[in-house]
Amino acid sequence: MDGYISKLRGLASSAVNAMQSKIGRDYEVDLSTLVGHSGLWALYKGTRRGTGLVVTVWVFEKRYFEQGINRQLVSEREQQLIIGRLKAEASQLARLRHPSVLQVVEPMEETRTSLMFVTEQVIASLGDLSDGHGRFIDNEEFVLDDLEIQKGLLQITKALQFLCDAKLVHGNLVPGSVLVNAKGDWKLGGFGFAQHVDGPPMRVGFEHDYQMPEHTQQDLDFLAPEFVLDGLCSPTCDVFSLGCFAAAVYSNGRSPLDCRNDVGAYRREIMRLTSLPSLPDHLTVVVPRLLTRDPAARMSLAEFQASKYFDNILVATLRYLESLVEQPADQKISFMRNLHRILPKYPDRVLKRKVLTLLLDYSSDQELLPFILPNIMFIVDRLSSPEFVSMALARLKPLFSLGDSPQSTIVLLEHLSLLQKKTPADVFRADVMALVYGALVSSVPEVQDKALHAVPSIAETLQASDLREKLLPRVLHVYARASVLSHKVRALICLHGMLKALDKPTIVEKIMPMLKRTKTREPAVVMAMLAMYEELGLKHLDRQAVATEILPVLWEQCVDGRLKMEQFTRFMQVIRRLGERVEEEHRKYLEGRQRVDMAQSDGRVEAISPLQDDVEDSDKTFETLVMGKNSAASNGIVSALLNPLASLEAKASGWEWDAPSAKTNDKRESVEVDFISDDFGDFASFSPLSATAKPVLSAQKNVASRLRTLPRNTAQIGATMQPPLLPPPPTSKPTQPVRSNNSSGLGFGQTNTSSSTKSNNWTSQKHTGGKAADLGDFDPFA
Repeated sequence: MDGYISKLRGLASSAVNAMQSKIGRDYEVDLSTLVGHSGLWALYKGTRRGTGLVVTVWVFEKRYFEQGINRQLVSEREQQLIIGRLKAEASQLARLRHPSVLQVVEPMEETRTSLMFVTEQVIASLGDLSDGHGRFIDNEEFVLDDLEIQKGLLQITKALQFLCDAKLVHGNLVPGSVLVNAKGDWKLGGFGFAQHVDGPPMRVGFEHDYQMPEHTQQDLDFLAPEFVLDGLCSPTCDVFSLGCFAAAVYSNGRSPLDCRNDVGAYRREIMRLTSLPSLPDHLTVVVPRLLTRDPAARMSLAEFQASKYFDNILVATLRYLESLVEQPADQKISFMRNLHRILPKYPDRVLKRKVLTLLLDYSSDQELLPFILPNIMFIVDRLSSPEFVSMALARLKPLFSLGDSPQSTIVLLEHLSLLQKKTPADVFRADVMALVYGALVSSVPEVQDKALHAVPSIAETLQASDLREKLLPRVLHVYARASVLSHKVRALICLHGMLKALDKPTIVEKIMPMLKRTKTREPAVVMAMLAMYEELGLKHLDRQAVATEILPVLWEQCVDGRLKMEQFTRFMQVIRRLGERVEEEHRKYLEGRQRVDMAQSDGRVEAISPLQDDVEDSDKTFETLVMGKNSAASNGIVSALLNPLASLEAKASGWEWDAPSAKTNDKRESVEVDFISDDFGDFASFSPLSATAKPVLSAQKNVASRLRTLPRNTAQIGATMQPPLLPPPPTSKPTQPVRSNNSSGLGFGQTNTSSSTKSNNWTSQKHTGGKAADLGDFDPFA
């Protein structure tokens, strides 16, 4: 069989590639997907260009007769006879119209190398599914169950009944002639041997050549004995074939007659036909009555349909569902109301391929739609996401924007989470959310309420932009315009569910102003607002907003006289929780700030030590330049520079700027004190007689920092130096300034401008001899 299929695939590929026909121009044939085979036909998946309609393209390549042994076994006359039968099959199908007969979409076309026609989409022939090897269809192993067989046998029986009424005898009822379409229905094909019989049984000359290739003539295993042995053709022949077919379906496609295309073996098999394979209940009783040797004693097709084998609630429900359009309106509604009780009993494949398709077909009935949708949603829950997209989404999309059927909208909103789970995210935002947006602005209160119920479950999965720009404004609109108290409460509950998906700016700009504008003090609204404030205060706003904006409002609302005791207790619980949060966080904030202040204070004290080293090095350079190499004088200058307040404290009794020299008894060595800081705030704020460590450290730091930024010339020195706040000089006449003994030879008030000190121009004032010098109008700080 595999070799046969491979041969058909190769031939069909060649035919399709070479075909110059309307089918080749209008349909795109997927040669990589061989659907199956039916007789000599190879079945391929095709798609209508422009519309995307999925079909099945049937192809027969004439070069089949040139392959291998067929070239020797099939004569030219027999080839023409076989091609004529294939054409008759396609032509007969095109003329017949019945739900259980395969539907032709494009009639047969013949080219120089091939025959082809197009039918409705089929997924396999029954010969492919019942051969015992299994078959994978849409990545799922397709194994027929009892219900599918029951349904399929009933459909084929209806097709045979239709042919009987049309005076046609099929004559070729084999598994390969029955096709399974995309809905799971069984469709009758294989009309290449059909004959028109009008009246009593027609005598035919039956001949069977066992040397002919398979599928080029009728299969003896499924033919009635009067046809094979007596040469008589009548509709009862199809009844016998139906019995063989029903038994073969339960036996991996093998008929009770196993004669291997030998008429002699057929005669022997007919004599012991009483031995049948294992069959289900009720069918065991029915099949022998179909296989009687006497045509007059056989069960009729109508009796077979009415047998207990089909007396099954599941089969009966399917039969009623198929004929629903013929039922009165009240019976339709009653049927759909109660269908959900039966649906769980169906196999998944029957639900997906048969029941769901029928329900979607009936969804165009607006009056029946609210009762159909719950059943559709039950089946959708059993679909995978890809199955939902391929089987149902396109048919449901028009319902998402349906505004004139409030009941249908409510049903869809009740199953919004299910739709979101089954629909790709981008499709859900683009198509399904239109249902929610429309419902929120609906004029029907029930629709609005159902939409508000559905929003919290989907808010977290939406994009931030859709949530902020499309959904939130509509919910706020419902809250602001709600004339029914329950809608206002429901809108608050909806907003509460959306909080976790909103960012802080949106909450501050949109939610908080809305809550502040709320004037009603109805307990239901107030309690809903309390839940909002609790969520905002604990998770979304900082402690300052909680303390200044939320807690005052809660205190005001909790003392409303309309609240019950349990409601007031709830308020106090929330107030305590929020207050504890504010207290705890603010305490942590203050403790943290205190630690930072202490760390910064410690850092300033410790930073003096390395800075002092730099100051000392700089002062030694200054000593060398100004005072020469007199270390004693240098030490005095450095000491005065680093701690000017200490020198002021020592000489607070008068203008004694010179300390007694350790080297002489009568003379005092002059000590030069240079006031180089232009920041005299430290001197003004502390008494020179009671200077503390901290101002001294600050002064030392100022001195050290200023040593690096001294002015470059005397003009700058005069502009930047400011007199410190010192006691006024004594009224006695100061002595004349004397020249110091330092190596620089500078006089009092003089400035050294020699090249050796040009880079560090300093102004120094000196008071000598322990008495105030007679300065006259001279300002030593000018």
